[in-house]
Amino acid sequence: MARPLKQQSLDIPRRAIEVAIELLSEKDASSITMAEIANRIGCRGPALYNHFRNRNALLRAVHDEGFQRLYSHKLGLLTRHKNDALARLREGGEAYLIFAAENPALYRLMFFPPQIEEIDTQPFSADPAQKALTLLRNNVIEIQQMGYLPEQDSNDVAFTLWSTVHGAALLMAQQRTPDVGLNAELLAKNTVNTLMLLIEKTRST
Repeated sequence: MARPLKQQSLDIPRRAIEVAIELLSEKDASSITMAEIANRIGCRGPALYNHFRNRNALLRAVHDEGFQRLYSHKLGLLTRHKNDALARLREGGEAYLIFAAENPALYRLMFFPPQIEEIDTQPFSADPAQKALTLLRNNVIEIQQMGYLPEQDSNDVAFTLWSTVHGAALLMAQQRTPDVGLNAELLAKNTVNTLMLLIEKTRST
């Protein structure tokens, strides 16, 4: 019986996404080639094209993977803090900022993708991104039921919270924070703590 080819034992789609993320930290997305990715993961070009019809399709998969990781983390918080909506909101914000700081190239692709047909310029058109936003909105509804942010539209609040941490993430990535000496984790905690203090002040009595 013939021995299977090495590439037959590879999880080519998964490895291709991982390698593409690695390459994004080294070069612009437009400079990445399918041949380079195939070479790094140890498969032939045709095998890679069996899973992704072109580079743009692979970049779309990488884009969605970023949001899937965020969504998966939020699901974990839902399990860990099932009965504590405030703790879930706090940790979710901190984790978001740390994720952006630790994965700057992936984060950039998620929100500033190249102008290609496969990736919509609206980030929340991706299914995992929409799911992550829905989890945040549901979290907002829970704290509203506890008396916080009364009479505010939950969609508006969720978008505002996401926009705030997104803006902070971009400033952190560009080292344009008031104290550039602080590490990402401490900056994340300080930023989210300020947000949470403002939210806590809104609780109706």
